Amino acid sequence: MRQRYDNAAKFVTLGHPKPFAEHILEYPNLIVLEELATEQITLKTHHTDSTLKVQFPDEIAILHNEVQTYDSREPMPFRFAGYNGFLIREHQLNVYCSVLYLHPRAGLNDPGFYAYRRHSCEYRHQYRVVRLIEIDGESILELQEPGLLPLTPLMKPPSGMNSVQWLEKCVDATTVSSVTSEDRNLLLAALGIFGGLIYDRQLIEQRLPEGIMQESPFFQEYVKEAEERGLERGLERGLERGLERGLERGQKMGTINSILTLLSDQFQTEAVQALKPRLEAIEHLERLEELLRAVPRAQSLEAFTQNLQES
Repeated sequence: MRQRYDNAAKFVTLGHPKPFAEHILEYPNLIVLEELATEQITLKTHHTDSTLKVQFPDEIAILHNEVQTYDSREPMPFRFAGYNGFLIREHQLNVYCSVLYLHPRAGLNDPGFYAYRRHSCEYRHQYRVVRLIEIDGESILELQEPGLLPLTPLMKPPSGMNSVQWLEKCVDATTVSSVTSEDRNLLLAALGIFGGLIYDRQLIEQRLPEGIMQESPFFQEYVKEAEERGLERGLERGLERGLERGLERGQKMGTINSILTLLSDQFQTEAVQALKPRLEAIEHLERLEELLRAVPRAQSLEAFTQNLQES
């Protein structure tokens, strides 16, 4: 059950890394340069949730975020001490860490640091503790950032609004979001998954558009796997596969936006935006990431376009 929510959270943190980093983790003015491999070679292999190489106005750095549905079985201070040391050694850059707690009661006792000072030695590592229930949900709805909308049911509602009214408002905002109908169904389904942490499932289904369960791409996988492998196992695996597809689509769009942003900083904006349809036609995320890394080396927009034509 926990894996279901954690995978859905990766759809947000990796599929839409820039709005997530800016508005949930509150890192302003950054450009996502690269999603880094998340497998950390330690005494016990562990896949971290989101590790990004980013460009701030004054430095290139690493952002690392862990997603926790509930409290971690292993104390987070020890986990982050290990992550931080590994990432600093691996990339030789400053590393900024955060943990995102989904459930309203999770993370209450997380101190946000690991430290000791004895025997003429001192160590301190501080990380951000972000609890969704402490974030003003209304301000996130006003942003209309598609990748953040599924998280809003777990955020703090406006004063005087009860939980059911807040859920309905979150569903309404996601329903009218300016995305394709396929992506809207994906976002609504993800909203339903997150909302299931605190809302009754029947209550959620009553407020989602009719047929959303059947029409959403990853719920089709959800049902298909259920039929082939048995209900419980099939629902879990089908949901994960669908989320992976949604995550990949979100990663591609995030990479394309980063390419266009970097190019616009160097060249004529209108000419840069004309490249967007050609970038969207590229099927493989790896090729888009190659183009992103090539932007700083491009001497002219024509040179970058020539590189793009080789796709």
